[in-house]
Order: sequence, then C-alpha cells, then structure tokens
Amino acid sequence: MFDGANVLAARGWRTTVKAQPGAADSAILSQGAGTYDGHDVVAGTQAMMPALEAWLDDLDAHPPSGYRVAVNGNGVDAVRTHMRTLGIDFAVFEGTDQGKRHGIAVMVVDPQTVDEKIGPMLGMIGRFSHVPSMLRDPLDAQAKKQTGFSITEATNPDTPIGAAIAALDQLRDFGGRGIVVIDAVKE
Repeated sequence: MFDGANVLAARGWRTTVKAQPGAADSAILSQGAGTYDGHDVVAGTQAMMPALEAWLDDLDAHPPSGYRVAVNGNGVDAVRTHMRTLGIDFAVFEGTDQGKRHGIAVMVVDPQTVDEKIGPMLGMIGRFSHVPSMLRDPLDAQAKKQTGFSITEATNPDTPIGAAIAALDQLRDFGGRGIVVIDAVKE
C-alpha cells in the first residue's frame, strides 16, 4: 500500500459471471463464466496524483512477490494515458492462490478530476437502476458493446468495475485521493 495511506473501507464480495466478462473486468475475472470470490480495499491519502502515479509505475515495474503484470503493451499504455486525464490510473496483476489464478487490480483515483471530467455521466449511471427493464436492456447492450461492460455491471459493487465506481463516494467523503485494490479468485 502507498506509504501514508489510510484504509477507509474493506469488504468481501462474491459474484457469478454467466458469460465472458467485459473488457474492464476481464483481467480480474479472466477465467470467464463461474463464481468469483473477491475483496476490495479503499484507502485515502493526501498525496498528489503524480506521486501516486509514480508509485503505481514502480509497482507495475516490480509486481508483488508471486505476481506478474496481467495486461501490458502499447494498447494498455494508451488506455492508461487516457485514463490519467480522467483522474484514474491502474495496474493489473495475476498470480496463483492455492492453485487457482488470482487477479488483482490496483487503481489510483483523484475524485475531483473524475468529477470534473465524467461526473455527470456517473450521476446518470447511479440512477440507471430506476429505469424500466424494457428501456434498460438495450442501453446495457449498447454500453457493453462500446465499453466492454454494461451499465448494470458498473452499478453493481460486486463486480470489479462496480467496486471501483462505488469507491468514488468514499473518496469524495474523505476529501483526498485514493487507492483502490480489487482482487478475485474463481472458485
């Protein structure tokens, strides 16, 4: 964990994936359909994003013992560069836990930048569950096609992308930047 960060929340979750997960979750839920057990930890810090990004770059260059970088290359570098402009950076690792593949995503987040860049969209996502199913299903399908995850998945805190979005509220309340660690292992 980043030196000086304080854990704000930690929780376990369990989700069943019926099909290949979307692009956003596929590195963690990399084994496709099945039931996954996971955890997410949200930590807050007053450190500035450049310090957090440097820490994450070092973690990416020197993965935790027993883990390797799960996603890398020019495509991931381009996504990370774009995400940094939105106030988010990430690294994804995989290893083995008791003979099973174990995925871990580490994100650093600046909630103020996220709110400035995509805040209105996040507000709409939060109200999505109130939309009638006959209207929600086509929107979910279109979002999944364009982004790799449905809006329903983005609002479900028992998915990696949903846990990351849910962490934003905790970080806003904290009043600083944060680190979100999400891990999962398939049963």
